[in-house]
Amino acid sequence: MAQAHARLIWVLMIMIALSATALVPVFNWAGAQERHIVEIVAERFTFTPSEIRVPVGTTLELRVRSDDTMHGFRIVGRNVNLTVPKRRQGEAVVLFEANEVGRFRFECSRLCGAGHNFMQGEIVVVEP
Repeated sequence: MAQAHARLIWVLMIMIALSATALVPVFNWAGAQERHIVEIVAERFTFTPSEIRVPVGTTLELRVRSDDTMHGFRIVGRNVNLTVPKRRQGEAVVLFEANEVGRFRFECSRLCGAGHNFMQGEIVVVEP
């Protein structure tokens, strides 16, 4: 009986741990900052979503994937410039600390066709 009880507790602990990792947003208790996961799709000269609004103090985990060719993902004025693999070959992950109020433009940094210059978006950080 005690062994079955211990096994049940073990299974419940695993289930709780797995469900906690699936929560969005995820809370980073050590830094007391909230982490939001945002999935961005790059395709045919657009990022979807192209505007992301968050309160100051938020940590964004941006998961960028392509639905067509290879793209770049650059946040202007930040040290972020990654390659986004082409369709079905993975994703680029960026952490963005929203420590100050403002607008932070992101854009495709890899020439991807005639509409490349229009491929941009914005992270808007606002007061809570």
